[in-house]
Amino acid sequence: MLDVLGALREGLAPHYTVEREIGAGGMARVFLAAERHPPRKVAVKVMNPEVAGSEFRERFIREVELTSRLSHPHIVPILAADECLFVPDGPDGLCYYVMPYIEGESLRARLEREQRLPLEEALRIALEVGDALSYAHAHGIIHRDIKPENILLSGDHAWVADFGIARAISAAGGHTLTGGHPVGSLAYMSPEQLMGSRAIDARTDVYSLGGVLYEMLVGEPPFLGLAGGTPRGGTALDTVLRAQRVSHRSQRVVKETVARALAAEPDDRFASVNEFAARLREAVGRRLVPRLRLPRVRWQAALLGGATVVALGMAGVVLLGKRAPALDPRRVVVAGFEDLSGDPTLAPLGHIAADELTQALARRGGLEVVPGAAPGHVDAADIRALAAQTGAGTVISGSYYRDGDSVRFHVQIIDAAQGTVRRGVEPIGAPRRAPTQAAEALRHRITALFDTLFPPTNR
Repeated sequence: MLDVLGALREGLAPHYTVEREIGAGGMARVFLAAERHPPRKVAVKVMNPEVAGSEFRERFIREVELTSRLSHPHIVPILAADECLFVPDGPDGLCYYVMPYIEGESLRARLEREQRLPLEEALRIALEVGDALSYAHAHGIIHRDIKPENILLSGDHAWVADFGIARAISAAGGHTLTGGHPVGSLAYMSPEQLMGSRAIDARTDVYSLGGVLYEMLVGEPPFLGLAGGTPRGGTALDTVLRAQRVSHRSQRVVKETVARALAAEPDDRFASVNEFAARLREAVGRRLVPRLRLPRVRWQAALLGGATVVALGMAGVVLLGKRAPALDPRRVVVAGFEDLSGDPTLAPLGHIAADELTQALARRGGLEVVPGAAPGHVDAADIRALAAQTGAGTVISGSYYRDGDSVRFHVQIIDAAQGTVRRGVEPIGAPRRAPTQAAEALRHRITALFDTLFPPTNR
């Protein structure tokens, strides 16, 4: 029997000190290791030898190299794609890759301990996972194996792991492992996966995420299939939501959303994770953004100084006086960011973030960017009025608040013509000791999303 730990220690000795095994599953084992340069803890994931035939190894390398290009705050990055080769001394070598060691636990471990999660906590995790999936889908990558074991929790942050591995197995050896076990977990696999279909798209991940959300709320996965448009076990979901004193409207939205995500036919599900996430947000509305007090800090002067750069007189920014008669999706208005911190010294941060984002989008090209309203509470009627006034078909709206040791922005990109959320952006933040970094992170994230939503036009 192959000594995987010994083989890893020998093969990785030049760069890593492999300490011990910390996890195992049907497809892989995970080992804790210390990287020497830079010094840090890492996790080494090693595919089981029964999976790693020669055809799989070729596909594995390609998939890991592709996945290593994903850079997203809710995706566990791959640190050593260049080293995804083979550890010596095995019969055919071992496929492995290196990723950061995430301090925390898996969603599976938390569910085993707590069984069920409160609605807003379950939705927060689902939305963070959904944001990661949406980003990956935009880059042509379907996860195929979303389950609690592949969702890691660290503090209030969710990470998605194992992108590309299920696809590597499917591409190399069909949809089953040696012995006929399907790739993925039965409780979360879409019907088309169970049937071995190769026509897999984003709706497969929608199904799996729906199953994970159901389990977070009810305490067990849904039974396969549907009954009367409701996941079997829907009565349990009713009971849980009533026990949490969720409003009747939120109960209805959650049940309908989960049922649609778990539809047996892909065409009956949400077409994208974005649609799924937008519907989930309707269940709780603004309650997903906590109103937390932020203690007084000593960097007010820096914020006030930065607020003096709110001038918008630059190329690409259209004055409010020029109003388009129709809503143009490539005409964008930043509606401002509401201060939910409860501390008046934070007021300039919203101005700074809106100004930096407006200027960055204007420099990007392919868009018309108009100055928006002053920061403050913005509801659906305000958004419609702002869109009508400016002719902007795309509205960026949000708020900022304190969350533990962080200052965070919660932002939505809204399709003003349809009155729907085009893209929900999960909280973006920075350490509270450097809050202006949150505005910079927001600028980078939103401009990257616009590259996906509105590819730059050739000039």
